Amino acid sequence: SGKTELLVQRHLGLLARVSQPEEVLAITFTRKAAAEMRARVLQALAQASAEDEPVKEPARSRWRLARAALVQDEAKGWALRAHPARLRIQTVDSLSLELTRQLPLVAGFGAQPAVCEDARPLYERAAQETLAEVFADETWWQRVEPLLNRLDNDLPRLQGLLVEMLARRDQWQRPLFSHSDALHRQTLEAALQSLVGEVLAGLVALVPADLAGEMMSVVGEAASHLDDDASDSELAGLAERGQLPGNGPDDVGDWRGLAGLFLTKAGQWRKSANRGIGIFPPKEGKTPEEKARRKDLKDRYEAVLQARTDGTGLEAALHQLRESPAGHYKENQWQALGGLVHLLQLASAQLLLVFRSRGEVDFVEVAQRALNALGEADAPTDLALAMDYRIQHLLMDEFQDTSVAQWLLLERLTAGWQRDDGRTLFLVGDPMQSIYRFREAEVGLFLRARRQGLGQVELEDLRLSANFRSEPALVDWVNSAFAHILPEEEDMVAGAVPYTPAAAAVAAGAGSVQLHGRISGAADAGSVGEEEDRWEAARVRTLVEEALSADAQASIAILGRTRRDLYPVLHALREANIGFRAVEMEALSGQPVVQDLLALTRALLHPGDRAAWLAVLRAPWCGLSLADLLVVAGDGRGVLWERLRSPAMIAALSPEGQRRLARNTSVLEQARQGRRRQGLRAWVESTWCHLGGPGCAQSAGALEAADAYLEVLASLDVAGDLPDPAALEAHLERLHAPAASGADDRVQIMTVHKAKGLEFDTVIVPGLGRRRRVLEERLLWWLYRPTPRGEPDLLLAPIAATGEDADPTCAYLKRLEKIRANWEAGRLLYGATTRARAHLHLIGS
Repeated sequence: SGKTELLVQRHLGLLARVSQPEEVLAITFTRKAAAEMRARVLQALAQASAEDEPVKEPARSRWRLARAALVQDEAKGWALRAHPARLRIQTVDSLSLELTRQLPLVAGFGAQPAVCEDARPLYERAAQETLAEVFADETWWQRVEPLLNRLDNDLPRLQGLLVEMLARRDQWQRPLFSHSDALHRQTLEAALQSLVGEVLAGLVALVPADLAGEMMSVVGEAASHLDDDASDSELAGLAERGQLPGNGPDDVGDWRGLAGLFLTKAGQWRKSANRGIGIFPPKEGKTPEEKARRKDLKDRYEAVLQARTDGTGLEAALHQLRESPAGHYKENQWQALGGLVHLLQLASAQLLLVFRSRGEVDFVEVAQRALNALGEADAPTDLALAMDYRIQHLLMDEFQDTSVAQWLLLERLTAGWQRDDGRTLFLVGDPMQSIYRFREAEVGLFLRARRQGLGQVELEDLRLSANFRSEPALVDWVNSAFAHILPEEEDMVAGAVPYTPAAAAVAAGAGSVQLHGRISGAADAGSVGEEEDRWEAARVRTLVEEALSADAQASIAILGRTRRDLYPVLHALREANIGFRAVEMEALSGQPVVQDLLALTRALLHPGDRAAWLAVLRAPWCGLSLADLLVVAGDGRGVLWERLRSPAMIAALSPEGQRRLARNTSVLEQARQGRRRQGLRAWVESTWCHLGGPGCAQSAGALEAADAYLEVLASLDVAGDLPDPAALEAHLERLHAPAASGADDRVQIMTVHKAKGLEFDTVIVPGLGRRRRVLEERLLWWLYRPTPRGEPDLLLAPIAATGEDADPTCAYLKRLEKIRANWEAGRLLYGATTRARAHLHLIGS
């Protein structure tokens, strides 16, 4: 809908008003987006300087704004086209780094550390050190023991969960450690009781007085019919009360008993009575009187069901209460929570020690130290005051993907702003495209800014509705479908974003939306998955062939929710000899050139690594036959490198094998003699080049993958050595091979996340019938819940004990997380469908 164009035009308009170009700060999330915005501003300035005024919009408005900016540029002597670095267009991460460099001591860094792109090995090291400290110190052990018991003393599991917690520590460190009373039991239980009280107050108001009496009459008799072992049930407790429960935290159990009597487990009104709730079939009565009593109870129960008023929301309110947290922590739950907080404190400290020893940090740490450098809103540092003076206009793109830490950064950058002081804040984003929860994006922050503003800055809500990309047929279909897929009402806590319809701004053409569905009759779930893969891949291949046949220059995108959804498609297109570009689809570790380089690295570092040496001799630059490899391997004993120089062994090789081995051992001998004379990357790379490795690469993509491998190797180099070989292989598993520079760009395959902001003539989305992955377990579940009084409540729950159902508070927080994931899944589908200009194909079993 022209969001980036608006940002560019606003930036140009502001340049015409400011004294220095640095007074305008535009920030976004990726280097690519920042570079694109900078390029578009500079292009507009160049066009306004060299070209006549365009006739059509938006080019005409952009040209006029750029002309005004050029007048200011000349008057002030900026020379922006010669010095484009004066345009402050940067990522959030680069801004945070800039802030920590300006006040390193206040930020807490001192000497500026390197920033690690993949910090998982650092988290793993910190988790290992944390558990080692726990087991070495009796005090720590006693603190953490309740948590360990909860996990059945499964230490590998605990270590893995700790790693995940450290990766998202910007979410939990602030609520856990920033306020001295945040973890008082009374404070946390008051937050639970506040939530329960709100639910109960709404529920009590929905029960009509006449219906309440009938309900309680049925409750009393139904409870009396339950077995003795059920006498302590919630229903029995409610019967003893004799009247409808109130709205206090101690009333929750009684309300749950009432909900269990009238609702199914799925939260719907029961259709009829049954013996499980204490209402037995009349015909089973032993006497006429008992049969009559049973029939009377059954009739009255069903009369209550008939009398319910669905439009009041009573059904939903009863079920919501049943899924609400408890008002109190159980003693073992509270002890586990305390142990977990202590463990997280220790892990946070150990991570800082790991950062210090390695001389590098992650982006989360940079963001937190940037906040330190700015101080608090009511106690700003000198840097915050300087930034307050320097920044007059702040623009932010993709605001729907803002995290809590980034929100706080914006709040502190604008803390000193006053109404009508001439400074402006411009936030651009589409909450329906917020799909980065795995990167801590909180779409609720966008909704909060729209309702309440940001910090002290009030915001005006401007809605964009024109769709300049898709043909009317696609826009109409999206409008119709997503009005049902996305929620009806917005909810900041649940991340629920209602659909906002769009209006097509392009002429109608032959645009179409097609759904390709398949129903499998296979009984075996495994075979269904395999059949689904084959069928979908074949369907995608046919659609691509048809699209290219209709228009050889058409752009086609195949988008998947996950890479797993797209692997069968990659294989099918390769088999059909259809060229394509795969964007970060295949693991770097799976590339043949990378496997060869890894074997070479291991062999050079460890002469006794027989598997690595055999792989080096089998690699394309040497290519020994299998028969010759068996001769080299011998009886499997001894150091293989020493055996390579054995005259007897060499004589046993084929003539071709002798020639190949002689050339390669000469290069490898020189490489071994040059050990530690250069860095690890340079050593391995030069050896690979002398062996002829680059000449054996089968494509430009293979060379790019080799370079990516060598970059990883350089990042792990410690004094010319590789202290942790396993870390190298773990890095390679997490990285993806770059798309080949010579690949066919007409057909592109990528995840929906990678397609953000792009557009194509035809979009194909397979895998829509596949289930999403199960929600990952966490050591700690937490939620900041907005309240009517303004100050949010903090809800906390530790991980559920192994083999036990989650307690109500943990279950509530997990359920809310699933709801948020479900709403994001709808937004992910929206993001995929709106990439299409003319044709959209949706495929699923």
